[in-house]
Amino acid sequence: MAKRIDSYLPVYQQHLREYLLKISPNTPLNELEELIQCFTIEKYAKNTILLPAGVNNNTVYFIGKGLVRIFYEKDGKEITNWLLEENSMFAPTYSILSGDTNYFTYQLLENSHLLKIDYAVWESYYSKYHAIERLGRRLISVYYGACMRKTVDVLFLSAEERYQLFVKEHQSLLNRVPLRHIASYLGITQETLSRIRAKY
Repeated sequence: MAKRIDSYLPVYQQHLREYLLKISPNTPLNELEELIQCFTIEKYAKNTILLPAGVNNNTVYFIGKGLVRIFYEKDGKEITNWLLEENSMFAPTYSILSGDTNYFTYQLLENSHLLKIDYAVWESYYSKYHAIERLGRRLISVYYGACMRKTVDVLFLSAEERYQLFVKEHQSLLNRVPLRHIASYLGITQETLSRIRAKY
């Protein structure tokens, strides 16, 4: 008999706890625990469009199990902007911060278990606990730093260097993500990716 989704919750909560403490190690455990208890758990089928482009959404997610592709469409093509696996947090940041509709589509590439919390609930803890507010600032800094690094990599690294970096940092994704999505993420064609992979 398949396990109930709720039975996974303690394990994913522990992973979330470890993730947040890695970002802000001095967060008091009792305050962090109160926030974590506000997350709920949902399961989704492979290929589910979690968040379509053009909508407003204020939900923050943590991946307990599964794989998320974030992409946008340009000239009729899907451009993969981000790939996220287990123990990663994500949110439609532009929509949350601007109040405008989201530009990106969030798709689940595998059957997934996600923890989620409404951003308004998360934000309410900023005024309640200064340490949680500090954690929120650190999360934004980490997110911004990752975005800047990806931009710099595309601008200054060759296609082969970008692939080598991807292999180094995301080895497990090579067997989980279709090559067309990896090529799009790296900013190259699938043919170029195939030529690079043939060298290794």
